[in-house]
Amino acid sequence: MERWERYSIASLQRGEQDQFGKLLISSLGQREMHNLRILNAGVDTVRQLYQGKPQLPQFDKIINVYNEGKGATMRLFDQEWSVGAGAAGSGFRYRLQNNELGAIVFFQARHVKTENTGSHLKIELSPHFIQERSPQQCQKFMDMIAASMLTQGEPVGAAIHLALDVQGWEPPKNFMERFVTRSKKIMRIDGIDTLEFDHGNIATTYGRGETYMFGTAGALQCCIYNKTLEAKHRDKMHFWEGIWQNAVDDDLNSTYNPEETVWRIELRFHQSVLREYAQGIPCNVDTGEVLDHNHGFSRFVDVVPHLTGLWRTAMQSYRLDARRNLIDPAWQILQDDARFYCHEPGFMYKRARKAPGLGNEKNVTLAFGNLISIYARQGIRTDQAIGYLKRSGMWEDLEQYYRRRSVNTGQFRQIVEQKLIERRLVGKAA
Repeated sequence: MERWERYSIASLQRGEQDQFGKLLISSLGQREMHNLRILNAGVDTVRQLYQGKPQLPQFDKIINVYNEGKGATMRLFDQEWSVGAGAAGSGFRYRLQNNELGAIVFFQARHVKTENTGSHLKIELSPHFIQERSPQQCQKFMDMIAASMLTQGEPVGAAIHLALDVQGWEPPKNFMERFVTRSKKIMRIDGIDTLEFDHGNIATTYGRGETYMFGTAGALQCCIYNKTLEAKHRDKMHFWEGIWQNAVDDDLNSTYNPEETVWRIELRFHQSVLREYAQGIPCNVDTGEVLDHNHGFSRFVDVVPHLTGLWRTAMQSYRLDARRNLIDPAWQILQDDARFYCHEPGFMYKRARKAPGLGNEKNVTLAFGNLISIYARQGIRTDQAIGYLKRSGMWEDLEQYYRRRSVNTGQFRQIVEQKLIERRLVGKAA
């Protein structure tokens, strides 16, 4: 699989690639991806499964409240809960729900007798619960509930939904023709009226945008949809804008544009899929940390160090290609640049930049020369190279540099043409 070389102006000055550069070059040409912004990379949903023997007095207490009828509530775990029946597809008979808190507790498995040990408890956490707490706090909360509901309870798996919210990208018109997947279940929904998410299944889509869903809820599922419309429909726009407004560029300016659509790429890992990944001895892509074999991926907190690696792997399984055996440049950025739970230290970094102009002439010529070498290596011709230079991010400095030397448009074209020829015949591209 061919991938795009990534550069920034700073890396071109050094004659090397930049793993986060937004200037992408391949045999297909050059693409400028500066308008593509990642607004949020986070865990959207956690479903933690526990195995154990039900603490029958606790179960009976909740069931008695349930038998009071619709609208019954009770106080447990220092919270007020609505008591209701578990949905038919949930696999559980009862549920405790608190939307204000952002948690649902499913209990008493349908397929196991109450007096037997089994997977009698599942706890689901919503985005706003997760966003407001660390992974350790989330796990502690779920473990506390499990200790109250089960005897000898232990975590036996977690399902996790990873979400990436972006602006400056949307599925292209030929998306379905270029999207690569082994999944046999593919759903594309256009311009209906409502969007409902229920335990990993997407029912319909809201507005004139499109929703793409690949795979099943019981495996690895990929869903791509218009998050702006979905958030407005569910009256969650205020919450999500609070998250998106935290996205900043190198100068700490907000990259979120409220007038522009936000698209979401969501990857949903069922616990059975994460169990398979755990058997493959995963490694943290940033730190080299290897999986703790004492836990595997049985707890949410165990999976957290590996989320970025899981994202990259899944984005290769569900992939948008530019052409056969060449990944789409935007998809490559979405695959490589997403980082999950890397904000914990609380530091903000700002890159020191050299001011453009006269004092920066050496860097301009270095970047120009190295970019010409790359163009030559990729077989890019003169007119195309000039067009790419104009969009590269260095054009203004380059133009000033040659204007001060009284080089006109025709002469500049000759310079580019000559440099390309030299590189191909005797230079770095030869």
